[in-house]
Amino acid sequence: MNGTITPNELAKHELNKIKKKNGSISFPIDPFNVLKDNEVVISFSDFDDLEGIIINDSDNVTVVGINKNRPWTRQRFTAAHELCHFVKDIKKAKNDIAQIQCFKNSNSSIEKFADRFAACFLMPDFKVKELYNYYKNENGYISFESITYIAEYFGVSFQSCVFRLAYDFKFIEGDYDTLNDRIKKYKPESKRKQFIKTTNDFLLIGNAINSMSYCMIDLNSITGIKFLNDYIYHDNRIEGINENDVPYILTDLRYNGIKSKFFEIEDEGIVFTLGNYTMQKYVLTTKESFSINKCKKLHKLLYSYVPYPEYSGLYRTNDAVLLSGTIQPISYSQIDDELKKLDKEFDFFIKDINKFSTSEYIERVIYFIYRFIKIHPFSDGNGRVSRAMLNWMFRLKRIPPIYVDKESKAEYLDALSKIDVENDYVPLIVFVEKRIIHSLSELHNYLFFEE
Repeated sequence: MNGTITPNELAKHELNKIKKKNGSISFPIDPFNVLKDNEVVISFSDFDDLEGIIINDSDNVTVVGINKNRPWTRQRFTAAHELCHFVKDIKKAKNDIAQIQCFKNSNSSIEKFADRFAACFLMPDFKVKELYNYYKNENGYISFESITYIAEYFGVSFQSCVFRLAYDFKFIEGDYDTLNDRIKKYKPESKRKQFIKTTNDFLLIGNAINSMSYCMIDLNSITGIKFLNDYIYHDNRIEGINENDVPYILTDLRYNGIKSKFFEIEDEGIVFTLGNYTMQKYVLTTKESFSINKCKKLHKLLYSYVPYPEYSGLYRTNDAVLLSGTIQPISYSQIDDELKKLDKEFDFFIKDINKFSTSEYIERVIYFIYRFIKIHPFSDGNGRVSRAMLNWMFRLKRIPPIYVDKESKAEYLDALSKIDVENDYVPLIVFVEKRIIHSLSELHNYLFFEE
């Protein structure tokens, strides 16, 4: 690559590649897919000081890590930023490790170049000028309100869109020295919620999900064991029990049976934690084929350590009332028929599993899980069984399991309520895809090192 090329020229060069391959350029541009097309491994990690990192390992495999804690628009910007490093800066050679750490607010020349590239790549000149002609006012400028829509169209932050339109095109009126203060006063996030009724977050996270490199849990590894322990700890909402104690409790029960000291503890949470651990371990390791009616087996595993499991694997025999539910479960007399219908529908769907992208598959799996939750077949344990079924379905597509921690519980319940009240599945889909990224960041932590 010519050392005198400008960021904008390099961005146009990469955009021409997309146009040549696809025939046109669609918006918002998907930088994750461009990295994937270049056989770059994409991961999200829990970085502190980094926006991202790019590594070319000794096997000549390039890995890009992106800070999962940043907004979606920033993560997309970082992906485009790392694309610049991939085509321009990173040394790609076997048996030679190379890396570039991209720190927040870096002033280095190489980082400034990559930032400029990302802005020009995600907001190309030709489309900016086209939108300018559509949104300009009688004075020939674009208002902040219009930029709210333009930023949404490009899938970028309001601030980066303002800077691109102001400094590169002089399309914004007023004093540029006070742009940051003007942006802060405008409160772009509040305006986005006010003006944009249907955001593109669903599309943006779907882009990331479809381009990521997935790994499954290995329960023989320390990472896998810790993940499962964390899963059980959070899924059961136990207070006073460290997640690291779960394997010890389970081992004690297996060796001592009914003589285990844990049978003497009158804590239903502990007993169901042990059953949940057994159920989840089964889901993550079984070679059995999946079907909706396997929910009975999962329910039995959940009740593995209950002293008198009279309801184990049995559907409820009375109508249930959920005090916190916005929609009530179906009548118990309909459970068997409804589950059979759902099972047939899933069996028909799974035959085409390879035809679906990862995000499309997730969308359909969530539909099945919600239907199962709505049926509410058991007197107790429906939530834990449904989440186990979700992870089993994910495993069929080699998607890692997820869990709902304390911090995300309210969002999870709100997303379910959105389906109940408005038949809107998008919040739950976005929630689940965010949790997949969270899981992958835990499972991929070994890929990156922070200073």
